[in-house]
Amino acid sequence: MKFAGRTATAIIPFPEDKILLIKRSTPPFVGYWALPGGRVDAGETVEQTIVREVKEETGLDVAVVKKIGEYHEQGVQGGMEYDYYPACFLVKILGGEIKRQKSEIQDIKLFSLSEVPELAFEHSQMVKEYVAIRKA
Repeated sequence: MKFAGRTATAIIPFPEDKILLIKRSTPPFVGYWALPGGRVDAGETVEQTIVREVKEETGLDVAVVKKIGEYHEQGVQGGMEYDYYPACFLVKILGGEIKRQKSEIQDIKLFSLSEVPELAFEHSQMVKEYVAIRKA
């Protein structure tokens, strides 16, 4: 089985230097915390994807503030081959409340930037770049 294509992830900041992370039950993310996000659908921009995916996964309405970066993730994990290109965006909350929306989401939790757990794939790098942007 292969996971491939264009994806988008979101850093959703909260007061007290916290960000929202999710834990999925689907390969190749099983067992890892990750940033909310998902695959770009046909006819969609990465910006539209992240707004849609955050709503579908967390119940929050968001708007894109700026792009953090673009990445390439490739390898094999848990029998799943992956080769995809995520873009990471800083977003702001427009409304809604945090509530698990999809059955593939095991958990949703706020983490302080000083206590972020091991993240899936390049998501750790995305968070490091966000922290660097905040300090600049």
